[in-house]
Amino acid sequence: MSEELSRWYRGRLVMGPFRPLEVGEFEDLEREIGLSLPSSYRSFLEAASGGSLPYSVRVPACEPEPFQGFDDLYQLGRDEDGEYGWGTLVGEYRRSRDGGLAKEVPLAGLLPIARNGGSDTLFLDLNQATHGQLHAFVQGIPHPGYLSKGVFTKVADDFDAYLDRLVIDPDLAEDTWADVADRDSTDPWRRTVEEWLDKELPGWRAESWAVA
Repeated sequence: MSEELSRWYRGRLVMGPFRPLEVGEFEDLEREIGLSLPSSYRSFLEAASGGSLPYSVRVPACEPEPFQGFDDLYQLGRDEDGEYGWGTLVGEYRRSRDGGLAKEVPLAGLLPIARNGGSDTLFLDLNQATHGQLHAFVQGIPHPGYLSKGVFTKVADDFDAYLDRLVIDPDLAEDTWADVADRDSTDPWRRTVEEWLDKELPGWRAESWAVA
């Protein structure tokens, strides 16, 4: 794993740690799923495999929770134990076919590529007619103020379009700043967070949580 804190990709911050790609990993993944990866997603993996995206995206038909984050990106290749375990693309692809997702989502040609803490899942569509599209499955929660039942819906035409649609959740911005606000102004991670907020949330320094 690389100890690099972050990288920028197409104007979006990707948080580390990152892992170097090994020869044959793309071919191994495509052999496992029997379908080819779109160029936009492949380019992202080449640049920032193993990282996370601290953003949210508007998911259609998900009121009253229209914005969902899928920040936990699955990594190409094997895990640190040399296995296709949790959080690897091959491992999550295999697990999706054996688990509860198969009862909720038409999985043919879909590769799970990310999730969040609520087990909502982001999929890359590898079917010929819809190749490269991104879809999300968001779990329902039977309580007031939450999505009442699960929703499976398209969120972007391709991975680059998905990146373009990402926004920062204000609560995440506040929490992330709170984690670094007391650090020295020269601290590398604090400077990364400031750069991220300056770019994505102009005017954030005037927010009450930033000046407190």
